[in-house]
Amino acid sequence: MAPRRISGFVVLASIGSLLMSCSSESKTTTTINVEDPATTVPADATSDTTVSPDSATPDTVAPVEFPMVRGSRYCELLFLRATEAGIQATVYGTQGLSYCPQADWDAIDTAPLAGEMGALFVIRNGPRVWLVDAVQKNDVEASERRIFGELEMNRLATVDITDPSNVGRPYTWQEVDRRTVFTFDAGSTEFFLTDADGNRYVMQAFSQQVDPSMSEESLTGLGDRLTLPEGWTYSVETIDEDLVIETMVTPARVLQDEFMNSYSWIPSR
Repeated sequence: MAPRRISGFVVLASIGSLLMSCSSESKTTTTINVEDPATTVPADATSDTTVSPDSATPDTVAPVEFPMVRGSRYCELLFLRATEAGIQATVYGTQGLSYCPQADWDAIDTAPLAGEMGALFVIRNGPRVWLVDAVQKNDVEASERRIFGELEMNRLATVDITDPSNVGRPYTWQEVDRRTVFTFDAGSTEFFLTDADGNRYVMQAFSQQVDPSMSEESLTGLGDRLTLPEGWTYSVETIDEDLVIETMVTPARVLQDEFMNSYSWIPSR
């Protein structure tokens, strides 16, 4: 396996999008999200509101309170440390625990957090919004959950950064050991990058860090705003069958555009 590296927010994608490369070996685990027809996200899931699971009955599985599905918002903190091998980043995120209320996110002071966690510095990654219709990940440990300010976060990954020169470089893919299954539903409108060699990437999450007004609706015109490498294209397509990106065993490949929107590589069939 090639060394794991990062680009901008992608200490994994995202992580985020980014994201989520904790090992599940010999650990008590909890499921952040599973594909469950009873699990839904309200239209305002990107706001400060919450989802109530009180509609569950004894004959149904209670939905995840903050499911990681299309339209759900999340934020992450990346704690960077120096190691003998280079730089190591530990990632904590709100995925599955809240939709990252803006007031709580704005109130976090990263300077003292770096000292408390023994890090050189802390990178804020968010807010970001999922474009995946279902995210399956079963190896997050509740025992490693932390509260930063008013935000509760899961520890999602520890990633070795072997090539710091790629940090922040758009349109450069990085390998991410995130151990997830992403599903984009048939009939949904998706946003793709195609490189000069024909490799395809689907947007997994959009970012509101560079452009706070970024929304799913605005993505239809994003191509006119991108400065793409020679031979690359951006397209908006309605898919006619489920698009499943399974990276439980093999690493994902994730890249970003200049607005920090993150895309997953679609392996050739």
